[in-house]
Amino acid sequence: MKSYDLLFDEEFHNSQNIDEKFAELCNKKGLKAGLKYLKEIGATWYDKENYEILYTISAFTKKDTDEKFFQSLIERIRRQNGTKEVKIEKLKDKNVSQLIINKEDISVTVIPLSKRLPVSLETCPDLEDDTREGTCFAKALTIATHLGRDNTIVTGYCYGYSDKSRFLHSFVETILNGEEVVIDGTLNAIMNKDGYYALRHIKPLTKISNQTLREDMEKYLYKIKKFPPEVYFVFRDEIIRDFEKNDELFDIKR
Repeated sequence: MKSYDLLFDEEFHNSQNIDEKFAELCNKKGLKAGLKYLKEIGATWYDKENYEILYTISAFTKKDTDEKFFQSLIERIRRQNGTKEVKIEKLKDKNVSQLIINKEDISVTVIPLSKRLPVSLETCPDLEDDTREGTCFAKALTIATHLGRDNTIVTGYCYGYSDKSRFLHSFVETILNGEEVVIDGTLNAIMNKDGYYALRHIKPLTKISNQTLREDMEKYLYKIKKFPPEVYFVFRDEIIRDFEKNDELFDIKR
């Protein structure tokens, strides 16, 4: 098992530094300089356009985003190669707007979680501001336990500008109105699953149903004062097997 620092901290910070350096080079010296840097560190692909879409989605779901700035982001997506449609429209019978981006190779529909389910702000009060960043594991746990319908916590890797910047990430999958969707707490977003996976280059590692989570919590996790959710998400099967070997410690009778 990898050490906690290596799995959850070191790779995150290294990937973050790579993305920041790439963005800085592109802004100061142009895309060619940024691509040269990625090639030098061994990147085999980059995806600047989808990263820009992700940034726009993040701005769309924040409470205090400047409208003029947001419109500049929308216009940038409209100028991307392969863009067919970018629009914001109201959901039928609901006072909630959704962002729709249709490209030749990807279609994304985004609804702010805090607008679609306002009660979510009671358990995740930072959904609409910058402090939500870096809280994906806690958000996934909270959303899964409060959603009120069958769902699954998915943990795996998502990617930044290139395959050299990958981040361990957790989110929730469920079905709303007959459609498979992802709920990402750090984006405050409900998105179509296909679009989300394509946009973030998702590579799942583990999946835990909310029913399994509930059973594990009632049987074991509630009895442990502090237990990092990210460790449970990644190593659930190994952890529960070890707990089961020591049921007497949890006053569990076979």
